[in-house]
Amino acid sequence: MKNFIPALKNKWQHSTLRYVYNAKDDRGRGRLCMLVSGIMAGIVGQLSTGFFYTGFLLGHGIDVVDIAIITFIPYITCFLNIFSPWILEHFKRRKFILAAGKLLYYAFNIVGITLLPEIVEDPQARLAGFIAIVVISNSINALFTSGYSAWQANFLPDDVRMDYFTSSGCINSLLSYIIVLVVSVLTDRLQDSPEQLVMITALRWLAFGLAVVDCLIQLIPKEYPYLKKAKAKLSNIFVLPFWHKRFLLTIFICAAYTFATNLPNATLNAYVLEILDGTGMQYTLPNAINALYFLFFILFSRMWKKFVARHYWFRAFAFAMLMQSVTYYIQVFVTADTIWLYVVVRLMQHVFGVVMNSIVASLPYVNLPEEDRTNYMSFNTIISNMAVFLSMMLGTVFTSYMDGGARIITVLGYPLTSTQILVFACAAAQCIVGGMTLLLAKRVTPPEVLGQKAEST
Repeated sequence: MKNFIPALKNKWQHSTLRYVYNAKDDRGRGRLCMLVSGIMAGIVGQLSTGFFYTGFLLGHGIDVVDIAIITFIPYITCFLNIFSPWILEHFKRRKFILAAGKLLYYAFNIVGITLLPEIVEDPQARLAGFIAIVVISNSINALFTSGYSAWQANFLPDDVRMDYFTSSGCINSLLSYIIVLVVSVLTDRLQDSPEQLVMITALRWLAFGLAVVDCLIQLIPKEYPYLKKAKAKLSNIFVLPFWHKRFLLTIFICAAYTFATNLPNATLNAYVLEILDGTGMQYTLPNAINALYFLFFILFSRMWKKFVARHYWFRAFAFAMLMQSVTYYIQVFVTADTIWLYVVVRLMQHVFGVVMNSIVASLPYVNLPEEDRTNYMSFNTIISNMAVFLSMMLGTVFTSYMDGGARIITVLGYPLTSTQILVFACAAAQCIVGGMTLLLAKRVTPPEVLGQKAEST
């Protein structure tokens, strides 16, 4: 026992975590604040979006197609990112403006949506109100979100980026999903009772309290000078990226993957709640599976880190995407009669999620120029959100065509709902994007990395 504590202390002194989150170093402290803020934002997101958000809307009489519309409509506000650099580059110090913008976004998106059903009773007016609130809140968010990316890029040099995204993802999922799992059990115990909706509403108020904490944490990290080469102009967002072809191709690869993965997402949560209806585990089972995510980080992060180091970002992204697509093909066969398959598929997706989430978070930084970063990150945000918008809109239109999922199409004797067909389309699209990424890998990999790999061989 006497030797245990010194050994533990020595291990911590030489650990990757201490290096990444060293509070005595400005950049390490910045990453630590990003971690804590990410945990707060993760819990806020789980309590105010996802399954609980879908349940909240269903509880107030919003049907599946309208939920899908409410889900994808906000992404069209991404065009307001055009104004983000023009606004922010007039300020040498931005963190107070960014925190205020984030708090205003949370106020509309959580408080506004929570209060609306108490004020508006007409179903059509209520739907219009939900849409208006999410559009306003996301418009505010669009004006400021790229400012965080430009600021936080200083804390994420290439040598710590993978370690940061892997470790922060593990810690974030561990804490946020354990909390969500506990409240899911309590919520499911109130199934078929009016108190369940009261519980979900209370969770939204808790989420807003944590959101305020998130905004306060954002005020702590140091701000570095924002390097500018071009004069602040609205057109720079769409002009500058075309002078950096590797960055441009990187963003379009990310957007193609985003489009593929979001095809079923507008209706997938509602589909899962539907097949779990009557099991007593509507919220507990999916959130329990999500809560296991951190274990997969612990078990597989080292393996995937070596995988990325061997193949570098783009080839690793392509190979992992092709393997992940298999899980979506299997997910097509998940129904109320095969809930066990839902569990198996989600756990398989966790394995690939460890590397895919880390790579997707890292890719925009791989070829990011040193100067005018707000413009480049705004371009990334616009393209990414447009990919989500178009993907979810396509999924929603298809679901509406299929009578909100009630219509069945039989393929080779197997009945398929709209969501199952969209999951199949997601799998096929991932195969296409994975193949495209393999073909473009050499063109988008930085020359210095290709040179290092050539020397090592």
